[in-house]
Amino acid sequence: MSNDMRNNGRQADSLTVAVLGTGPMAGIHLAAWAELRDRGLQVDGRRVSIEPAVYGRDTEKVRAIAAQHRVARTSTRLEELIDASDVDVVDNCLVNSEHFGPLMRAIDSGKHVFTEKPLTIDLGEAERLLAAARKAGVQHGVIQNMRFNPGPRKAGQLIEEGFVGRVFSADVLFGYMVPQTVVNRPTWFYKKEEAGGGIIEDMMAHFFDLLRYLVGPIDAVYAATGIAWDTRREPDGTPFTVEVEDLASVSIRFGNGVIGNCFASWVRRKHEEVPEFQIDGEDGSLLFSFNSLRTQKQAETPLFRFDARQVQAESLADWHTVDLELRDPFGLQLEQFLGGIVRGRPTTPDWEDAVINQRLIKAAYLSATERREVRLEEIGSAVRTAA
Repeated sequence: MSNDMRNNGRQADSLTVAVLGTGPMAGIHLAAWAELRDRGLQVDGRRVSIEPAVYGRDTEKVRAIAAQHRVARTSTRLEELIDASDVDVVDNCLVNSEHFGPLMRAIDSGKHVFTEKPLTIDLGEAERLLAAARKAGVQHGVIQNMRFNPGPRKAGQLIEEGFVGRVFSADVLFGYMVPQTVVNRPTWFYKKEEAGGGIIEDMMAHFFDLLRYLVGPIDAVYAATGIAWDTRREPDGTPFTVEVEDLASVSIRFGNGVIGNCFASWVRRKHEEVPEFQIDGEDGSLLFSFNSLRTQKQAETPLFRFDARQVQAESLADWHTVDLELRDPFGLQLEQFLGGIVRGRPTTPDWEDAVINQRLIKAAYLSATERREVRLEEIGSAVRTAA
């Protein structure tokens, strides 16, 4: 596929996607790319073949992940794969601190660019990447799989159809237990140089994006953060210092008057689905997670009367369960992104969304440090209006 095709969306019958990384997220992306490879991408009635390739520093890890997803093309030379003339798309799944350089090189090589979030761990670098992608005329995307999960997708449809009416509030509850010896997530998430930040950088980026998508622009945040253990241990028992927050609460003010709250923790003993979202409005409410959705109309809402002497009834009994079609959200977003490349039309979420989310993250950290509400305008105006 030529550079003219890349930039102008001309007809193409094949696309080569270079996936950078061999970690858990790279595996999820590769599984989605492999599924698209096996069935082919259908765009406006024609079939476009997809061929993934994978890069990693460790030869054995590259071979293993390639074998798992039946990927024939592998490389341990980052620049060589990015610069290859037959590579059309670069999908960066490296650790957060290794997003900027490879993505900028890909743009300079005329590739379309997709990345795990965050776009970068530095707002200035994120803005430079966005400007470079715009100037080069390449398509740019960032993973925000929550928009594509069936629960949030259906919730968005119901909000648009007016099910909840005027929205009052939007809340997110997220958490599960990561023991002091970290065995159920990569330990680099606790190290500032690699991760850039803690649970705000990792999870609030998703929640800010989804709430912006469902409810509207966010004007201000008020955040508080904490570290449960100053020292944690690698799976082999080696101790390391925790450098970033592993629990946080962020109160949100939306531009349309809605208020919200996001609580996220890696030291929580859960009892609900992870994450759990609730949107309450004048006419009804939505309670949803990735793959589930319950609704309640105002006319069906039982009157609550508190009696401290009684055991309260099961709270979900008065909610209606909505049937959902389960689909891989990563595959849906990646398919949409490639469709945009073939058609020559941008898709969202894109790097403009990523920069706005990064500004919100910076606002949350500033709020936690200064213990005050921080308005987004203090960090900078929205990219879409500043462009």
